[in-house]
Amino acid sequence: MYMGRDLEELSAVPLAEWELEELSFHHFMMSQMRPWMNAQGVSLHQQLIAEIERRGGLGNAEHP
Repeated sequence: MYMGRDLEELSAVPLAEWELEELSFHHFMMSQMRPWMNAQGVSLHQQLIAEIERRGGLGNAEHP
């Protein structure tokens, strides 16, 4: 179970400084919520995906 920082805490942290576990968790959660997200949420999710890809993907990272 994910016990890391929530989006409010992470909002002031550049994506490049997020832990892979944080990226993985929030990507998973946003994927589930995407049909109901507004443009700002969709944009953040796209940025998360780009950062995950920049790092080489999730590989064997644990998903929630």
